[in-house]
Amino acid sequence: MAELFGGLTTEKRDDGKLNIVHTDDAGEKYVARVTDTEHVTETDIAELHKADREAYDPHSRSKDFVSALIEKSDAKQNAYQAAMLDDFTEGFEPVTHGALEGRKRSYGSTRLYRQNFPFAEATNG
Repeated sequence: MAELFGGLTTEKRDDGKLNIVHTDDAGEKYVARVTDTEHVTETDIAELHKADREAYDPHSRSKDFVSALIEKSDAKQNAYQAAMLDDFTEGFEPVTHGALEGRKRSYGSTRLYRQNFPFAEATNG
């Protein structure tokens, strides 16, 4: 388990995860982060350090922090879309193959009409 810094403490949640809590300037408790597992990990500590207002200049690092969050979200979304595309492609392969193969063997509607209704040529032509 990674060690917390700066007066941060943990509180157990009902779902097994941990709330990492701290007190603000007014003395009120607030949740700084909810862990992804039942333990505090190095990822939790790294993300708390990134968001620590006393550890960086807010004008330069806040943009970096938000950019990192957006990149992480975009990467997750792209991975999800790629997985869904593979699933959709797999499911539609038999349908697409059947439709294309069937088209090669079928007659056009005009030819089929002329075969079944020979009098149509006599009246139209």
